[in-house]
Amino acid sequence: MNQSILNKINAFFSEFKVIEYAKGEIITFAGEEPQGVMLLQAGVVEQYDITPEGNRITVNLFKPNTFFPMSWAINKTPNNYFYAALTDVKLRRADPDKTVAFLQANSDVLFDLLSRVYKGTDALLQRLVVTASGIASSRLVFELLIEAYRFGEEIEASKWLIKTKQLSLAERSGLARETVNRELHKLEADELISLSKGGIELNVQKLEQKLDIHI
Repeated sequence: MNQSILNKINAFFSEFKVIEYAKGEIITFAGEEPQGVMLLQAGVVEQYDITPEGNRITVNLFKPNTFFPMSWAINKTPNNYFYAALTDVKLRRADPDKTVAFLQANSDVLFDLLSRVYKGTDALLQRLVVTASGIASSRLVFELLIEAYRFGEEIEASKWLIKTKQLSLAERSGLARETVNRELHKLEADELISLSKGGIELNVQKLEQKLDIHI
């Protein structure tokens, strides 16, 4: 997102007050009408669902300068997901009709939103293909790459550091935590990753080659 677009978004949301949530707090419950379109200013928000078996499945993660839920705002789609503060969070919450009018009046912001939606859709389709393969290692590698490119720290060429927990990887990949732990150690033995107390260091080039996709 370029600075001009970001300035427009911040100017629009500036009329709405800042709201803070502590790590772990539920912002919106599934089945509940959202109180507005949220612009995330600090922290990470998780969008997730609970399966009939009681398993938590991460649908999306939002980082600063993103605003959501837009399908609800634009299409009046009922909200079927939980939104929770994955870290301490600061956000602003805008009236949905005003937000839609703002997008209609600012084609550059709308185009940027559309671009990001398509990127997210492509990632979702890739996840479906990987999940359909039924191969645990492929599902885990995909989530590692997504985490690296969205939230990781590039420490050198093709080397990224991520600090996500194994439980989070399990929830996103749909794998048991024990399976994630086992597959991580296999990847480390193959010298594709390095595990430490500081996080997981990834060789993204080798992981993409293993998965045979580019994210």
